[in-house]
Amino acid sequence: MNIEEHTIMVIEQFSGKLPTEFIEECRALARHNEWGIALENLCVQLCEYDVLPSVQELDEIRRLAGRVGIKEESLNFLVSPGSNNS
Repeated sequence: MNIEEHTIMVIEQFSGKLPTEFIEECRALARHNEWGIALENLCVQLCEYDVLPSVQELDEIRRLAGRVGIKEESLNFLVSPGSNNS
């Protein structure tokens, strides 16, 4: 799967959990080769909307982050203290 497809797949995991307009905006960024920005925006909105990714979702976010050059430790805010997502 190429980076665009991977980014859109990660974004789609949160369809229904985040506002539709935001999901569409992230998809558009991904389609315009702005994968890192799309992922960063997605992660910030997950935090803003108190959406805690599942272990599987978080693993996929981390895999994508590695592909687009985002350091894993910059995603630590997605994991709530005391959760088993780490």
